[in-house]
Formats: sequence, C-alpha cells, structure tokens
Amino acid sequence: MKKEVLLTVKGRHKERGADWEGIEVMTTGTLYEKNNSLYLIYDEVMGDDENDISHNRIKIEQDPLTVTMTKSGAVVSVMSFAENSREKSSYETPFGSFTLEIDTREICFENREDYMRLQIRYQLEMNYEHFSESDISIEARPCM
Repeated sequence: MKKEVLLTVKGRHKERGADWEGIEVMTTGTLYEKNNSLYLIYDEVMGDDENDISHNRIKIEQDPLTVTMTKSGAVVSVMSFAENSREKSSYETPFGSFTLEIDTREICFENREDYMRLQIRYQLEMNYEHFSESDISIEARPCM
C-alpha cells in the first residue's frame, strides 16, 4: 500500500581541508513496499530555478541491506550503497558528467508503522580522486 509521507532529507559533506557543509530539504513523497523492497519517491528543486526538478527514487533492500538512489531530470545519477563496499557510478549535471566511486562505511535503517529513517555514511571519489566524506539522513513520517 502506498503512503504519502513528509520527508526530511539532510545531507552533508566535507572536502579535504574544509569544514562540513550541509543541506536540508523538507518535502512530501510516496513510500511503498514491492517485492520485499521499500521504495521512497519524491521530487526536489535543484538550486534557485523552480523548473530544475530532480525526480528521486530510493530503493531499500533489506536482506542484505543495500540502497540504490536514482535521480532523473535536472541531475541524472544512480548511486548504490552496500555497507563496507565500493561501488562505481556516474553523476550527470547541466555543468558536466563525473565518475563517482562510493565507499560506504555504514548504513542504518529503521522502519516502523509511523516512522522510517535511513542514514548512510560514505566516502566519495570523483574522477578517481578523493572528494569528500559524506553522509545522508532521510526521515519519513505519514502525512496527516
């Protein structure tokens, strides 16, 4: 069954020699289960232009715990996360394409009737060079 949810998405990264930088987005989305996986679907405005929309789909497989984040629209990417593994990906923006390597350090996932939380801590390499320490936290609660 599909549920409309209120999402809080927090991401932050720290490049070498710099301070942590973060972003927080609050929006609505859809949460549902299909074929033993949990899906979270939501749109996100990229930057200052309200026409630059990124359509996001997060797939959470629980056995073993893996997460796939797919973006389409203003930004195009597929990023895969599996604890203690390295995954290659591409990231396409209006400003150019990048090759990413994601070194997932930790994934925490909690899913209850009235609450879902996903936290991922990872290192990012861009074009084969260390780029940042990063983490993302996503919380979903049913809309009233």
